[in-house]
Amino acid sequence: MRWQDREQAAGFGFEVDLGPFELDPPPASAADADGRFRLGTFRSVWAAPEVQASPALRFLHPRQHVELSPADAQRLGVLEGDRVVVGSNGSSVHGTVALRAAMPPGSVFLQNAIPEDSASALDGPLVEVRKA
Repeated sequence: MRWQDREQAAGFGFEVDLGPFELDPPPASAADADGRFRLGTFRSVWAAPEVQASPALRFLHPRQHVELSPADAQRLGVLEGDRVVVGSNGSSVHGTVALRAAMPPGSVFLQNAIPEDSASALDGPLVEVRKA
């Protein structure tokens, strides 16, 4: 039996909506007229000081990958493995292109919480991407 279905759960005196939930789909293309991209960030499970300090795990420590859709990569003239610069408001980070077929066009994903070229150095929801 699930906890919320038990008699004891009723003692809390409030009702919680347990779903299902609906989310609005992202726009078909997030790139605005001047070619900037919507920035998304994520943290790798390997982005930890323990991984960097351990000789046995050091090869797992993440480096910056710039995840792009194949259509955006073609528009920018970059290929898988090319080095690019991602910038916003005077700040920039470098990374290696990783093409993802499931990426929505007009979006770019970068890792944050890594020691070099972390996405947390960028300011703003829109960024520019160019070949290094």
